[in-house]
Amino acid sequence: MFLIVGLGNPGLQYARTKHNVGFWVLDLLGSRFRLRGKAWVAEAGFGGSAGLLIKPATFYNASGEAVAPLARFYRVPPEHILVVHDELDLPPGRLRFKAGGSAAGNYGVASIAQHLGSPGFHRLRIGIGKPPSPEEGAGWVLSGFSPELQPRMERVVRVAAEAAQIWATEGLDACQKRYNGLWVA
Repeated sequence: MFLIVGLGNPGLQYARTKHNVGFWVLDLLGSRFRLRGKAWVAEAGFGGSAGLLIKPATFYNASGEAVAPLARFYRVPPEHILVVHDELDLPPGRLRFKAGGSAAGNYGVASIAQHLGSPGFHRLRIGIGKPPSPEEGAGWVLSGFSPELQPRMERVVRVAAEAAQIWATEGLDACQKRYNGLWVA
């Protein structure tokens, strides 16, 4: 069994923000989400592999409160969890798969690592670019994409949804080889 977790903030005011690209990907992968505890959950099956799609109903920085109880209940080890999230250190149009490691300042990823007791889960990082200055980070992630960038990000999200399915069926190595050098124009 696998878990694919999309990070984002609940509420319409956040729906089209950069911080919610993880939710956008999960919305392409599933449509029958039901509230279970602190998360919206949908069943998923890709190429014979079964799992769950999870959109935390908590705010982004508390995502671990939603993910860890489901991982424990279904006995899913960290290496069978993919967290899809926005990434300031990648430009828009880039995707990157990663296994474990530091949260690199991403409080949602840090929350999941803390609540799971391990940073060993996999990540699909979606580039959103850097803010004009470090002090503008919170405002940057909580703002939308420019009208010029919106079509590219819609293409990136479609590619990320495809990549998440490949991860569930073929694994992390196949995804790193196929997507880590990809540029979505």
